[in-house]
Amino acid sequence: MYGVVVNFGQFDSIGGWRMPENEYFMSDNPLRAAQEAEPGVLAAVLTQLTGDLSWADDPRLATVRERGGEGWDSLPADCQRYLADASDALRRFFAGNRHVALSDPDDATLLEIARRCIAEEITLSDVAKLRHHLFPESLRVPIDSDAVAAAGICVTIVGAGLSGLSLAFELERVGIDYTILEKEGELGGVWLDNIYPDCGVDTPAFQYAFDAMPNFGWSRFDAKRDEVLAYLTDAATKAGVLDRIQFGVDVGKAVYDERVRGWSLEVTRQGEPATVQTDVLVAAVGSLNRPKIPEIPGLDEFSGIAVHTARWSSDIDLAGKRVALVGNGSSGTQLGRAIASEAERLIAFQRSPHWIRPRGRSVTGPVGEGKRWLLESVPNYYGWYRFFLDYVMGDRDHPRMVRQETAEGLVPSPSNDRVRQELTDYIREQVKGREDLIEKLTPQYAPYGKRLVIDNGWYDTLTRPNVELVTSGIERVDQDGIVTEDGVHHQLDAIIFATGFHGTRYFWPLEIVGTSGLTLAQTHGGAEDLRAYLGTAMPGYPNFFALQGPNSTIGHGGGATFISECQGRLIMSCLKGMIEEGLEAIDIRQDVADQYNSKMDAQLDRMVWSESGLDSRFKNPAGRIVSTHPWTLRQFWELTSSVQLDAFQVERATEAAQ
Repeated sequence: MYGVVVNFGQFDSIGGWRMPENEYFMSDNPLRAAQEAEPGVLAAVLTQLTGDLSWADDPRLATVRERGGEGWDSLPADCQRYLADASDALRRFFAGNRHVALSDPDDATLLEIARRCIAEEITLSDVAKLRHHLFPESLRVPIDSDAVAAAGICVTIVGAGLSGLSLAFELERVGIDYTILEKEGELGGVWLDNIYPDCGVDTPAFQYAFDAMPNFGWSRFDAKRDEVLAYLTDAATKAGVLDRIQFGVDVGKAVYDERVRGWSLEVTRQGEPATVQTDVLVAAVGSLNRPKIPEIPGLDEFSGIAVHTARWSSDIDLAGKRVALVGNGSSGTQLGRAIASEAERLIAFQRSPHWIRPRGRSVTGPVGEGKRWLLESVPNYYGWYRFFLDYVMGDRDHPRMVRQETAEGLVPSPSNDRVRQELTDYIREQVKGREDLIEKLTPQYAPYGKRLVIDNGWYDTLTRPNVELVTSGIERVDQDGIVTEDGVHHQLDAIIFATGFHGTRYFWPLEIVGTSGLTLAQTHGGAEDLRAYLGTAMPGYPNFFALQGPNSTIGHGGGATFISECQGRLIMSCLKGMIEEGLEAIDIRQDVADQYNSKMDAQLDRMVWSESGLDSRFKNPAGRIVSTHPWTLRQFWELTSSVQLDAFQVERATEAAQ
């Protein structure tokens, strides 16, 4: 059985259904699972299993939620008793008939449970998204199988990374013919490209898994690159998607042909030019695949190792060397600790500091056997847990990013100011009173103005005796090092660039030509100024969709997988209309796209990312935000779930024939 998510039972790693085996729980310490649970999630699940709201109402729950991360011994005796009672309740459930008392609660009941167990700020609007996590199969787009066979539509996806695979799972499910064209020799996208030491997710791994292919077997909450790539490969194989990927095919240009209502692709296949025809084209090429190296005078003269993190090689040996690390975002802070542990000296060149958030127990470290058992075996635990991660580590933070109106204009909110103080205190705590570092590491902009970085031991690394932080700008590079603007020459054996990607040049270097004969860059007045409807559809480019297109990135928390799946659902709704309504072309209306972008821009202006003078990966060279959208995860889910066919200009088969 492929990719069926159910509320009771297990998957064998990914996708394979089997009934729970509870020998672990019955024979091992019954407290372990309860101790490793997120307390609010455990309380919500027990309320559903037993129908007893006292699990949610128990006054001890608040203390367990607040102090549970400190460890069992830190909990008062009555709170330890609460978890012991919870483990006993789970034991009784599995020893009995395993009947779920509230198997399909109404919205009011779900809201009550969510407010009491997860967060009291949760509203009725959040309940629909909660249902998405509890009952994902019921929310998939159904398409008539006979209509699919009769239509014979072919979809071509460019890119076999996370986004392309997420859509392929859905196409496979409904039987739509599709092909994935991938320029590399393996799937994985960014997870294939990046092999630098300590590379891994900076969101909880359980947020990174597909709804269609849940993975309960993560070894760590902060899963590393090899494990993520193995998961993607395993998922594609078990779903039958791997066989649909053509590797070594680089798509250089795509031209819409109005005569056939389809796309003609100019490709290079294993080094030879070829042409591919398709009815529907989906660009899943991502925006983090073309490394960006700063133009520094003299870089070509450097005699040592000079490499971008995304082009790391396994034969790079930095032991005993003097190494420069340029860039201190997510990649740089992940890599820094590994370099410092083997290099003679690490010099970190920082253009501007980032706000760095400490890692909590839900985002770092090994996944315990008890936690894995809960996710695999306990009805609805996985669904509640996914909702918990999206809300508590995502949407609940969103108001902190919205600036408030004052007589002086828009300013960060008091809740943002509190985050600033918390993160400033964290800097002081981590650098152990090093005043010289505190000033250099404290940003002058509001938290969330740039993407928050999750701490990977960065502050601790900077306090090592063989590590130096340099904030003077880089003036030039010579044969054996870097010269900074203060005139200091830093002798080096290697320069590592953790300087990000050309993330605002969407689809580049793929050239896409629409009905007007113009490329996307020509239509929008520049390659870094593209606009899209929900990051997915662009007027004048019929039967063309994007995954993780312009203004798709999350600015406040949550996984990229969720956004891709939301956009995939929008695409599946369009394909449903084409197949069941006999359409040959579908193109988002210009007025609909304009209205959406106007609404989005107005909200973006209120976000802390829009602070004047703040340079970030979210903005293009002109200062317009082109990467992120301003919506909560729930709002984006709603927007992509409610798209109607009348938002598109359509052409029926009969019209094309006339």
